[in-house]
Amino acid sequence: MDVVVFHTTLCHVPALDEALSEAHRVLRPGGQLVIFDADYASTTVALAAADPLEACVAATVESIVHDPHLVPKLAPSIRKAGFTIRRFQSYGYHGVLDADYLLTIVDRGADALASAGRIGSALAAALKDEARRRVEVGTFFGHLAYASVIATR
Repeated sequence: MDVVVFHTTLCHVPALDEALSEAHRVLRPGGQLVIFDADYASTTVALAAADPLEACVAATVESIVHDPHLVPKLAPSIRKAGFTIRRFQSYGYHGVLDADYLLTIVDRGADALASAGRIGSALAAALKDEARRRVEVGTFFGHLAYASVIATR
């Protein structure tokens, strides 16, 4: 193969080193590995310490991501698999002008907390409403860092 692309997938894979080794195996010499993934450990919607919406973020990350600390592990794992890193860049997604994705994180987390019996359905609805209230009054903030990597076999 000429190119292997992992687009927002590796954070969900339980075996990072094996996935990268397989990418190396199937690529021709000079082939490109392209990765774009989230650093879910950086996810926040907090406006202050102990912001209750952070519990929603934590519940979502716990339920949908295998390794929230994937990005710091990428460079060593890519090198270990036999690749040469050509570019490693970070990007920030923020929910200041477009909160849609981060609102889904709040919603999923509130639902997960309620499903697990950790909070009641009324509190889950109130957390979702608070996130939307913040959007409406212009105080919503959220952030999630992403990394992109281009490497060569």
